[in-house]
Amino acid sequence: MNVGKYMLATATLAGLAGLYGCSGGGDDTSIEVCNVEGSCTTEGGGGGGTGPISLSCPSWSSARPVDPMGNDVCQLPSEILEDRTLTSDIIWYLAGRVTVGNGNREMSTTAGTLENGTPVVNATLTINPGTQIVARKGTFANLLITRGSKIEAVGSVAEPIIFSSDDEGLDGTGEWGGLIIHGYGLHNECLTANQGTTACNVDAEGESGFAGGYTADDDSGTLSYVVITEGGFEFSPGNEINGLSLVAVGSATAIDHIQVNSNSDDGVEFYGGAVNVKYLVLTGNLDDSVDWDEGFQGNLQYVLVIQDGATEGNAIEADTEGTLDFYSIPVVANATFIGDGVNDELWVFKASSGGYLLNTIGTVASGNTTIVNCVNVDGIGAEGNIGDRLALRNVIYNCTNFGTDVGDDPLAAVGVTAVDPQLDVNYAATDVAATNAPLDIAGFKAAYPSSVADEAFFDATDYVGAVDPNGAAPFWYEGWTIEGSL
Repeated sequence: MNVGKYMLATATLAGLAGLYGCSGGGDDTSIEVCNVEGSCTTEGGGGGGTGPISLSCPSWSSARPVDPMGNDVCQLPSEILEDRTLTSDIIWYLAGRVTVGNGNREMSTTAGTLENGTPVVNATLTINPGTQIVARKGTFANLLITRGSKIEAVGSVAEPIIFSSDDEGLDGTGEWGGLIIHGYGLHNECLTANQGTTACNVDAEGESGFAGGYTADDDSGTLSYVVITEGGFEFSPGNEINGLSLVAVGSATAIDHIQVNSNSDDGVEFYGGAVNVKYLVLTGNLDDSVDWDEGFQGNLQYVLVIQDGATEGNAIEADTEGTLDFYSIPVVANATFIGDGVNDELWVFKASSGGYLLNTIGTVASGNTTIVNCVNVDGIGAEGNIGDRLALRNVIYNCTNFGTDVGDDPLAAVGVTAVDPQLDVNYAATDVAATNAPLDIAGFKAAYPSSVADEAFFDATDYVGAVDPNGAAPFWYEGWTIEGSL
């Protein structure tokens, strides 16, 4: 990230923390604050701030006190039902859940119509490069994009879009909610045979309403050069907000250059859908780094996962259920997983999950003694996928053991090598086993016809891992990720 931009972001967040922690008031502006149940109250005096009230907030937002740098701070409304644009000259504030569109309500069998006969709103939230979105610390504050609506958040190397809490710095955990996107994509709780006769309404994670449909190539917008940090909110065990939650998000959605940092739950979780992701950085997340379930069938390339010593989850936690109408069988290529934390397994495939790891590295952080197994294929459902819906090609690992038990051994039969990848300071593998390893998607699909690998999506590479050992700086993760997180 550009140094000046990073310092400004940090200073701004520090200022916001001070403003919203003060008592007393300097004006009569009222601000709506919404809690987890969706009920709202009004704060007087600009939310307790003592500075002048922001003057450039659009009429559809609420003005808060300016920050110490003189930037206007504008609070987003709890519901956005028409196209809106967030500009980088304003700090945008989430006091609670902000819902874009109304597609998280129960849908009828008629496309574009809710069960109650109301039309589905098709609103687009556009977020300009360099924009900062901050959320009230200690709340479930989150941004929810619902079915039929879109997010167009396109940053750049020099000006990433940053989601964080409103306190100082960018490295806390569990300080707010996260970003949730719903789509009309496929989800295996909505049986494909029922299309046209039964509405698809999947009760989505994080108390976020309903999602899902029958459109594999649904388009929920664009995320590019977006950083999500300090999030994660638990409603109850097993019902949390991840850093980035993608629920039935379709393949026409474009996602690249994403960092999820220091989330108290999963970094990214795919609930069904077929969205593809390139250039994904997951750092310091305290539960699973990559989690998929309920029939996810997308493609991922260039994935860099660095776990934290306090992590309690896996680098991958994979399952299929919901139902077995169709399986989770994503393809992950050119990934590097650096395991750490208290769990003893790096990748877990369970509950009938499939999936394919190609040109991938599994290794363990220096000093970690708890991760002894790279793979656990857990249960007869997942074990039954080995060699068809579950396979590894050009994978190198240096866990103590490849698998947790002998049931995992068949997974290692083709294209798996036990070797220290010898990662350099750029996270590139320097061992010879990581080079001269072409990513042959066409050949892979021929060998594994159940695969959903998209040849048009994957770049041709000839190395194992997320970073090209013959590449030159700046590497793809440099310049836009949080300074110090890598």
